[in-house]
Amino acid sequence: MEKAKVTSKPDCDVCWMAGVVRQAQYDAKTKMGWGYLCEDHFRYLGAVLGTGKGQRLILEGENQ
Repeated sequence: MEKAKVTSKPDCDVCWMAGVVRQAQYDAKTKMGWGYLCEDHFRYLGAVLGTGKGQRLILEGENQ
């Protein structure tokens, strides 16, 4: 499954560690473990979509 419906999107875990608040777009597995990631960190960390790998977070009611 490459998409997960959520009622709200959490903050990006990597941005949060740097003191920045940025909305996550993905829940994905990285070399450091699972985390919520913004678009930039998803790409930078080489995360991918798929079962057991990562999902794009879609707000309920959002068409995608």
